[in-house]
Amino acid sequence: MAIALGFVLIGLGGFSTYHASQKLQHAAELREAEQKGEMNAQVLSLLLKNQQLQNEQQAVRNAAPGAGNAPEAAPQAPSYYRPPAPPPPSFASPPPPVGEAPPTEAPTSPTPDTVPVRRAEPIPGEAGSRLDPMEPADGEDWRPPDSLEPEEPMRYLSVHQQHVIADTLRAHGRHVVMMESSYGDPISREFAEELATAFTEADWVVRGIEEHRGLPLASGVTVSAASFPPQPETRAVYEALLSAGIAVTQQLDPKQHVSETVVLVGAPL
Repeated sequence: MAIALGFVLIGLGGFSTYHASQKLQHAAELREAEQKGEMNAQVLSLLLKNQQLQNEQQAVRNAAPGAGNAPEAAPQAPSYYRPPAPPPPSFASPPPPVGEAPPTEAPTSPTPDTVPVRRAEPIPGEAGSRLDPMEPADGEDWRPPDSLEPEEPMRYLSVHQQHVIADTLRAHGRHVVMMESSYGDPISREFAEELATAFTEADWVVRGIEEHRGLPLASGVTVSAASFPPQPETRAVYEALLSAGIAVTQQLDPKQHVSETVVLVGAPL
């Protein structure tokens, strides 16, 4: 009976241990499901905000004067530059008859009254002289200072967009960012180089522009982060591009390093 009672107690102890382990495992699964649900809800809220911002931008474009129902202008026919015809020659005397050469004048030696007078060279330093600081000397290349030259817009970014990106990033300090363009796409490469120029103007470090080896990149710009919520510098990149009116989205890539901010640049929209 003692032995049987011992077996019964051992069985009860094993059952209680198994029941406790099952309860702990169930509680862990519940916590993991709650964390996943919270993360999915945050991602969904971000996607909804992004869609709302895109809808507002589209509504602003549609409400602009001349947009919406305005008919598209018919393509104009190509025009070519035609220089004006030269004026007819004017003769002080009637032209000679056909077959006869015009009369030639005998060369005359210059008289004292017709000797050309050489113009005196201006003294250096006087107004209007060749060495005046406002005019370049003969044979010298002169150009205005860089500060006076107007800024030229880029091919895919305007001067205003470049300044907005640089000013927004400069407020967050100096950080490192990686850029990737679509594989074998020269247009995506040029767009990424213009964005890198704006980042460099904000004193950010761009570690080269590599070609994306995965699936073809979507049009526009995608800011990739390794965790949620993303790092402050990753959010700064997203805000800068969005403030400049560039089509930008976000994505999570667990394969990235936590401290990395990757900007995937597709074809510009």
